Formats: sequence, C-alpha cells, structure tokens
Amino acid sequence: MTRRFRRYAPILTALLVGIVLGGWAVERVSARKDLYTYLDLFNDSLAKIEGAYVEEVDPKELMYGAIRGMLDSLDPYSTFLDENDFSDFQVTTEGEFGGLGIQITVRDGILTVVSPIEGTPAYDLGIQSGDRIVGIEGESTRGITVDGAVKLLRGDPGTQVEITVRREGVEDLLEYTVTRDIIKIDSVPYSFMLDGGVGYVRISRFARTTADEIRKALDELDGQGMQSLILDVRSNPGGLLSQAVDVSDIFLDTGELVVSTKGRLKQQNTEYFARTGARYDRDFPILVLVNGGSASASEILAGAIQDWDRGIVVGTTSFGKGSVQTLMRLRPLTKECAMKLTTAKWYIASGRLIEKPERWDTEDEELAEGEAGAEPERPEYQTAGGRVVYGGGGVTPDIVVEPVRRADVVVDLERREEFFEFAIDYAGRHGSPPSGYEIGDGEWTEFLEFLDRDEFEYELSDVEAERTEIERAIRRDMARKFDSRETAYLIAAEGDEQVMRTAEFARQSADLDDLFTLAEDYEAVLVE
Repeated sequence: MTRRFRRYAPILTALLVGIVLGGWAVERVSARKDLYTYLDLFNDSLAKIEGAYVEEVDPKELMYGAIRGMLDSLDPYSTFLDENDFSDFQVTTEGEFGGLGIQITVRDGILTVVSPIEGTPAYDLGIQSGDRIVGIEGESTRGITVDGAVKLLRGDPGTQVEITVRREGVEDLLEYTVTRDIIKIDSVPYSFMLDGGVGYVRISRFARTTADEIRKALDELDGQGMQSLILDVRSNPGGLLSQAVDVSDIFLDTGELVVSTKGRLKQQNTEYFARTGARYDRDFPILVLVNGGSASASEILAGAIQDWDRGIVVGTTSFGKGSVQTLMRLRPLTKECAMKLTTAKWYIASGRLIEKPERWDTEDEELAEGEAGAEPERPEYQTAGGRVVYGGGGVTPDIVVEPVRRADVVVDLERREEFFEFAIDYAGRHGSPPSGYEIGDGEWTEFLEFLDRDEFEYELSDVEAERTEIERAIRRDMARKFDSRETAYLIAAEGDEQVMRTAEFARQSADLDDLFTLAEDYEAVLVE
C-alpha cells in the first residue's frame, strides 16, 4: 500500500463502516469480523488501483464509484446521490428552484422554448413559446444539451442571466436580461371540468405542496358544480410518503389506515392513518386513473381509495414500487452528498404488498393457465366492503382500459416535433391562430407544405388516414404557442382514450354504488 493511501486507509475504513453500519446494530461478533475482513480486501484493492492503474485516479471519483456499486448491489432503489443528484432530488421534492420559468427542448441543435410558465420572470418579460435561445451569457448554444442549458439557466434567486433570442418573424436578435426567481413546480399542473359534471385533476408528482394544491383545485371544481372526480396519476413516479398520506386523507374518513411500513428495524414499522373526515360523502364517485408508470406514492393513493371503497381504479396495472427509501446524508464526505437506502416495504389497508417481485418464482407457484412462463395467479384480497382485489405487486385496476396505440407516422411527427415547429412557422406568417384553433383545408394544406419544406418523409395516404389525430395535435401546439399550456392540455385530453373512457364511466354513475356495479358488469363482459 502506498504511503498516500496508507495514510487515508483508516479514514476510508471508518467512512465505509459508517456507511454500511450507520444506525444499524450488529448482533453478532462474527458478522463484524467478516465485515472487517472484507474491508481489508477493499483497502488492498484500493491501494493496488492507486499504485498500478494505467492512469492517475481521482480519489473522489473512485470512492463515489465504490459507494454506488455497493448500493447498486442491494436493490434498484438504493442509490448514491452526489452533489448534482442531491440538488436535483431537492428540486423534485421541494417543488421549487431558482430559474427563469421556461420549459425547453433542443430542436436541430438549437435550444428552443416550449412554453413559458405563467407568472415567472421569463413570462413577464415576454419570452414566447417557439423562441430560439441562441446565446447564454454571450456564448452560442449551438449543440447544447437540455441538461447543459438547465445548469446555465438555473441559479440563485436574484442573480441575472443574459440570453439572446431569435424569434420567428422578427429580423433582429432579441437580448433579454432575466433576473432569476424561485420557480415553483406544480404537483397539480392541470385541473378542469369535463362534460357532465366530471372534475379532472392531474397529479404529476408528490412534493411538499401536493396536498395543498389538490385542495385548492377541488375548491375550484366544487364551485363549478363537480359531481364526480377523476384523479389522474398516470406516469406519476411518486415522491414524498407524507404527501401520499396527506392526499389520501382528503378522501378517507378519520382513523382509516392509509398505508403501513414494515422493515428490519422496529422504528421502520409504522402505520399511517387518515386524521380528518373525508371531504366528500361516500356516494361521491371517485375514479383513479393509473398506468404502468404510476409508482410509489401514486400507488398508495390508488390503493387506499380502492381498499376503502371510496372509488375505483381505472387504466392498467401500476408499476409496483412499494419500498421505502430513507434519505441519509453522508456528512463524512460532504454535506451535499447523500444516499437513499431501502429501509422498509409498503402495505396498503387490505394487506397487499405494493412491491412487485423482480421476477416470478415459478418453482413454488402454480402457473396460471396459458403458456409456460406466464405469471402465476395473483393472490386475492378484499376491500372494506368485500370487493375482490389482487395482490402480487402493483395496484390492479377495477376496470382495465388500455391506451390506444398511435400510428407510426404520428409517433414520428411527434418525435421530430413537427407539430410544434409548424405552430411556430404559422405564427411567423399569420401572427394569430385560426379561429377556435380549428384546422380547415387551408391549414391542412399549409401543414403538408411545411412537412415538405422540412424534408419530412411520409406517405400522403398514411398522413391522410390519421388526419383527425394529426389535426388535434396541431390544434394542441397552436394553443401552446398562442394561448397556454392549460388550453393545450385540454385539447390533448380530447384524444386521450383513457381519460375519455374514464369520464364516460363517471357520467354513467349517479353514485358510488352505480360505479361499483358498472365495474362488476364491465369485468363480467370481459370474462365472457
């Protein structure tokens, strides 16, 4: 071992012991001896790398890599957060950061504004959807990545950043000096009324302010005569456990179990109950819309509403991420580093474990009917009212509604952002959108001509066959350019089969009993 690493070895050993053992009682002396034996192996490996590797090694990166590898060996969710990761994690959970207030993408190597966020510095200065940010602090953005741009544009509130903008239809470049401010990331980006008194609330994450945002949205929808409610948590990866409990509390009665956690240590065994009365009476229909991207806190909310018969779940089976990660700061390294360590698993009120096994164990389980290798039959549980629900990981919907597969040509158009680019092009030539954002024959011809100029290869018959969906996508991005994200999202929802079907279920149900009967009849038809 070299002198340099011999000096560091006791420190590194202490560090690793702290990481591996921090807060954990080791019950057997033999286990501790084994640990120190492997730490000697680690130290020996470290010394050999430092002394013989072909290039000089950075001790920081070497140790970071070792910690990452150690956590990666445990499960998919235990992770090391370096300075950048930890900063991003705080933004996600706190729901705010210092920045300009714009959504950005990269188009043909040029940084492009998707939309400004209302009430932010960028919005107030008049930065528009479709603006090309060609310079930041006097440096060209040609070839920049979104992550690289974010690092340059974000900063401490009150500081300034100079950006240079090229706008379609404007000859000269525009120079902006933007003073950064706290940018709040909404957990509830959209809420509105659909036909028939159906309220719709989109929940994109569970951050510090989620429950308050939902209460505010519900107040507004109640004022508009809401008679039923869709909670859309599709592709919501989750977030804070406390917010999953607080949001569930809005819909459950006092004392009803939301979720429990069970872990290796006693302090990890906790039960979380609703603390206040339900906002709506038990006849009020609630439908939770989930998909394979609904995870963690989203599954707690969906499972709580399903298990206590406060509503039904619609969509496709959720992700099955039912483990608790505890954030632990690694102060021996730096106050800006941390790790998320899996310390417990979640169980919802019916007793179901949310966590989905990484692979089905076909040795001890009888396979369901079908081909070899199929999933085993999932264990059955009962809701508070005696309805059958299924375990085995994730939350299984009461009514399965698959998303409609989009045609390849539409996927390609979206991927190349042709709809958004056409909206920018149209704005530069016309200055205002078509009346009501309706796409007539004139606009359709202009779109096809735009595709030709943009050298998008397509078969006219394929495009014509998907004209209805393509026109809706054009209307959506016209609204994004000329109006707001909210208007654009509402237009997009018109073509969202899962949302429209779920809304129809709500309209067919005068009360919750009707909704349960509809779900039973729907399942019976599928079985037949």
